[in-house]
Amino acid sequence: MIVKVKAFANLREVFGGEISIMLKEGAVLKDLLSPIFLLPEAVEAIIDSESGEIKPTILILKNGRNIRFLGGLLTKLEDGDEVSIFPPLGGG
Repeated sequence: MIVKVKAFANLREVFGGEISIMLKEGAVLKDLLSPIFLLPEAVEAIIDSESGEIKPTILILKNGRNIRFLGGLLTKLEDGDEVSIFPPLGGG
């Protein structure tokens, strides 16, 4: 199955823009967010090295829905899914 990954703002540089990743059937988000499929810098930018969890300031959407409400790192992925990754947002 193929999953499209889009990174935004400063994460776009780390990911190299939009990428498509081929995964085995039954894969979950944790599989996708591993050094096997992503550059180490990309994994480091979104995963807390101590807890192994997604950094609280990172927003990840699967097909427009926040993965924190879908199962977090255990969110199941399907062919054609689009995963969007946003860095911390700031402003005023």
